Amino acid sequence: MTFHCEINMSYTNFVNKEDIIYEEDLVSEEDNTEIYITKNITVKTIIHSLTPLEYPPTSEEGTAIIYHVEGWQNIEMAFEDVQYSMGLPCGQNKTTCTYLGDIAVIKKDRTCHGVKICEFADPELREMEHKSVDPNSDLRLRMSKELSTDNVNYNTFAKYLAAYKTECRYMRDGVQCNGKPILKCLRHHDETVPPSYFIGCTGWRMNEKFHQFISIKENVDLNLLQQLLNGLYEGETDEPVNNCYLVFSNSTKRIYCPHPHRSENTITQGKLMKKLCEVRFSKLIPVDIKSCPFVILKSKGIHTHPPPPPNQVPVTIHTRLQELIHQANNDNTDVTPTHIITGNLIKTYFGVEYLSDIHASLNNTDRLRYYIDKIQKEIHPQGQGLLGVVYNYSRNINNFRDYVKRLEFFEDEHVIIICTTSEQLNEWIKCKHFQIDLSFKRVMGEINEFEINYYSNEHNLILTFARVFTNRATTIAYQRIFHVLFDLVLQLMGLPPQFKHIHGSGWNCIIADLDYAQAKGLGLALNEIDNTKDWEEHLVHIFRSCLVHYKRKIREKGYNDIVKNKMIALLTAESESAINQVFDDIQAIEENAADWITFYRQKWVIASLNKSMSKIANDVWITSPDNTNVAESAHALSNQRGRDLKLLTAILHGQKLDKERFTTIYVHQKYNIPNKGSDKGLISRNVMSNKRNAKKLTKVVPTKSKQNEHTGSNKKTKTNIIEIEENDKENICTISSRKIKTRNGTEGDDKESELTLKLSELEFQERALALRERELILREKEAKIREMELSLAEKEHVLNSTK
Repeated sequence: MTFHCEINMSYTNFVNKEDIIYEEDLVSEEDNTEIYITKNITVKTIIHSLTPLEYPPTSEEGTAIIYHVEGWQNIEMAFEDVQYSMGLPCGQNKTTCTYLGDIAVIKKDRTCHGVKICEFADPELREMEHKSVDPNSDLRLRMSKELSTDNVNYNTFAKYLAAYKTECRYMRDGVQCNGKPILKCLRHHDETVPPSYFIGCTGWRMNEKFHQFISIKENVDLNLLQQLLNGLYEGETDEPVNNCYLVFSNSTKRIYCPHPHRSENTITQGKLMKKLCEVRFSKLIPVDIKSCPFVILKSKGIHTHPPPPPNQVPVTIHTRLQELIHQANNDNTDVTPTHIITGNLIKTYFGVEYLSDIHASLNNTDRLRYYIDKIQKEIHPQGQGLLGVVYNYSRNINNFRDYVKRLEFFEDEHVIIICTTSEQLNEWIKCKHFQIDLSFKRVMGEINEFEINYYSNEHNLILTFARVFTNRATTIAYQRIFHVLFDLVLQLMGLPPQFKHIHGSGWNCIIADLDYAQAKGLGLALNEIDNTKDWEEHLVHIFRSCLVHYKRKIREKGYNDIVKNKMIALLTAESESAINQVFDDIQAIEENAADWITFYRQKWVIASLNKSMSKIANDVWITSPDNTNVAESAHALSNQRGRDLKLLTAILHGQKLDKERFTTIYVHQKYNIPNKGSDKGLISRNVMSNKRNAKKLTKVVPTKSKQNEHTGSNKKTKTNIIEIEENDKENICTISSRKIKTRNGTEGDDKESELTLKLSELEFQERALALRERELILREKEAKIREMELSLAEKEHVLNSTK
């Protein structure tokens, strides 16, 4: 060991004594050495970083962070990601950076603006200083137990302060009431109902409305509240205490602390005050950033305030979030925070489930809403209402006029927006019949959507030929709509629309709900094309109304079964005389049906329901639908894309849906690939309809449990329910359930004979009803005859007495 020591000591002989450097002295010298960034800026510590720092460390001697920004899309994020608020005093000049090799840089000076804290802040916050931030520190989230909202006193203080911040809305001679809050009570003289307390207004007088009225829940101390309102509170409780730990960014717009505090005997909200700071930041950016891809952030001083909360969203996250919002907007047109939070895009873009997992600042969903609104304003500067539609139409943004063909305004404030394409109109003029209906659920506000729909048996697909957005549903409004639609067909197709009863070929049937304004508007529009027939006569030749709606309205009426059956019988009466007889029978039985009879006796109305009164060709009547199920299905299909939408959003969703449908038709025609793999042809649909009807015909009530079937139940009865409901194309009435006894509790050996028995019973019941109906009519006639006989007898008596 001695030998080794001598050798080690001998190494020092190779250098002079003055050239020996001791490590302890070297460390000390480095600590005291100033590093020049520019000739006027020195620091003691330099940190190199490849990513932005949200809380850059600082020191009294100065700390510089050198960011390697090569490959960064935005070098400003080195400064914008900093969570400290910066501002005046500030300055900017051009200088030379010696540390980076005497290159020209732009130096920007800023001052830390500190934070805002409550005037009742805990002394720990008031005196706090820091040079760096520990991300695991929970100081900013600490709240004293006394400030918990889970106690009655806190709720009482909050109710008291809210009452004083809520002004009385009562106005007297244009002057607002200046009454003060006061505790009041509502009682009953008989005291059968417990009293209820509320905060009222000292200016209230009997029969004066709209004075302050604030109900009080059970989580409020009435005694304490009365003391507070009457100014008698002496602070006998232990709360609220003045050790608030809330810290806000200097940029917050809040004025008051959200928690109540006590100032002597007064309960108040603490005002937020600024906690200033003198830390100076300097940003150095090379003039030629490409040749020198480095930026420097220098900070000097000690922060004399608590660390600010991470309210600032980092630039990279902000940029990525904007991409996410644009993608969501492309998918939904009218994206909302809920769409993003509940969707899959957060997982796709950031690899996490929740926004708050991306960055703490996004825990505030108002920030996401702000970003969405900002992007929506960029995309739709005039909004997504009617003004936004006008803006897009006038500038033809994204070829808007390829779909929105007409935008018309009228003096009575009626608005018509016609949405269709030449491809849709071309298919429209090829079909023989179509359905029209108004939808009320898809668009927000007073504007509704009127659709023209058709079911294509060739493609097994519901097609929409045109969408009309309108804020009126009057006769004049519908006349204008049909006039504009027919004119649009002429403009785009080169030929006016053809109607079979006018031109000999073309559309031969239009199916709709029995809406008077809609039907008359159609008739008036047809009268403009052919004035040799009035509007009612035109409807007799082409209009057919939905039987499902007709029967539903009858069921909803409070008429008896005999009257309802008579009303249903109107649909199958085979002559005008038979129809008149049914109307007379209904009038005789039900006096309250006079208005109903007056409406349905109109020639065009009964013709839309009964083929013997309609002038639609018999073959057309048979092959055309007797309901508006296609229109209702089309509405449901559109509503799947969203309800209560903004007008522009509804138009764009409709455009996308129509494009999808007609693209499907094109592919089917070209490649013979249908919309669905399963058979949806006419035969298959009939088979499915038959199966549905069979299921409706007989339904068996299930036993309570399978266990009862195996435990030898002594029950000898089983309940079968027969529910024969109305079908679109078959007139079948409903019969009630009845119990059928079978041997040993089974369903019987022959279900078919059982069904035959039930149907025969049904026929018997129908005959019995018919007999009872005839008996009632005969009794009525007998009563009228007796009344006439009595009248004649009285007249004879009078004549005899005069003689």
